[in-house]
Amino acid sequence: MTSNFAIVVDSTSDLPEELLNKYDFTIVPAWVVIGDNEFRDRVDIKREKLLHELVTSEEKITTTQPRPLDFINAFEEILKKYDKALFLGVSTKLSATYQNAVIASKQAGKDRIVCIDTLTVTHGAGFLAHHAALRREQGMDLDKVVEEIMELKKDIGLYFFVENLDFLLKGGRIGKAKHMIGTLLNKKPLLFLNKEGEIDSYKSVKGIEAGFEEMKELVIQYAHKNKNFVLGVAYGEDNKEFEELGQKLKEKTNPLYYSQAPIGPGVLCHVGPNIEAVIFMKIPDSMVDLYK
Repeated sequence: MTSNFAIVVDSTSDLPEELLNKYDFTIVPAWVVIGDNEFRDRVDIKREKLLHELVTSEEKITTTQPRPLDFINAFEEILKKYDKALFLGVSTKLSATYQNAVIASKQAGKDRIVCIDTLTVTHGAGFLAHHAALRREQGMDLDKVVEEIMELKKDIGLYFFVENLDFLLKGGRIGKAKHMIGTLLNKKPLLFLNKEGEIDSYKSVKGIEAGFEEMKELVIQYAHKNKNFVLGVAYGEDNKEFEELGQKLKEKTNPLYYSQAPIGPGVLCHVGPNIEAVIFMKIPDSMVDLYK
């Protein structure tokens, strides 16, 4: 018997279609701003359109977080169907989304809504939402699910390779990676989200192939250290080589769960079209059976 709580995420969680089709998630979209026009992420503007705009448009392209009213409307609607709600938001070091959800929860749900700063983004937040959905299917109550989410979010790795830092610089999301700018020269940045949920520099590499090799080694080393984990690969523009790398890593490391999906507009606005990422999350022994 399933537990009666809703699972709410913002659109930067980039949940794969397979999970959206299987579970009842509520997605509150970020706003993509192109010039003077605003679009709801993944609703009014799709990934393909945004990729085109990033390459061709001379307008300023950015995002704004969902407003408190967006969350109020979403929370009030889902609480007609569910007893409680769990919101899993993008890292507060990347967006004010979580803060707006908390403001809205006090008005719309009082003690019926739990908001968590995931300290991550894209598939990292998606992994946590997936875990919550699996536990909900088992009938676990919300308080226990929250305990597990708080444990899981401590051990999520997200490493990503970008062609350059221009988009991150324009959007002000560069975080602790600022010091890397002067050292790049003809190299490319390999970045990661640190334990505080902030973008940090891992190392600079000589090119795309070197970046892929570094990410490959990171996953393999993680798999050796943590027998039980979940793995995801995410990307901006379609990249057959990177998708093939993901499949090879899946076969080599045998994760409990594997996802491969594109990154959506809400994230692409800040990293640019040329991004590849690997995401992994440790699954404690007490939770392994959930994925088998």
